[in-house]
Amino acid sequence: MNGTIKTIMERRSCRSFQDRQIEEALLTQILDAGLQAATAMNHQSWYLTVMQDRKLLENISSGVADVMRKTQVPSLVERAADPGFSSFHHAPTVVFLAGDGSIYSIADCANAAQNMCVAATALGLGSCYLASFVQAFKSPEGKKLRDSFVLPSGYEPLFAVALGYAKESTSQPKPRERKISYIR
Repeated sequence: MNGTIKTIMERRSCRSFQDRQIEEALLTQILDAGLQAATAMNHQSWYLTVMQDRKLLENISSGVADVMRKTQVPSLVERAADPGFSSFHHAPTVVFLAGDGSIYSIADCANAAQNMCVAATALGLGSCYLASFVQAFKSPEGKKLRDSFVLPSGYEPLFAVALGYAKESTSQPKPRERKISYIR
């Protein structure tokens, strides 16, 4: 099997990371892979923020837990009540992808995030593609958290990629439904 296809097929979301930071050279390769993602009309409507400040990541997770508790959705309330809850699964590095609000920015950022996840797998690292943290920025307290990002005017966080060394080997893939039709 082709090496690229093999890496794509092996990639899984990691939700349990070791407590050690990834090397700068690996991080640079992952970021470069993200910046090589497909982008509509070469607009490159993304802005990446690499966060390794554990306290700030914990504060954002706390904001997400607050929002989850207020939903009154039992599964979310229960998850938020877990003392070990972390939106980022305690990853030592999280790359936030912000879009400029243009029509293609969501797709551009999604492409960059996926490239970073595949690159992490190719480099022997775990990754998890995330978006639920965005809800924390919608509350008045969350606006302060959002302000901790240094973003160009008009950019808003859309996705994140948690990165680190996996504590455990990745799970077997769940079967995929073949929702495909052909028009020939």
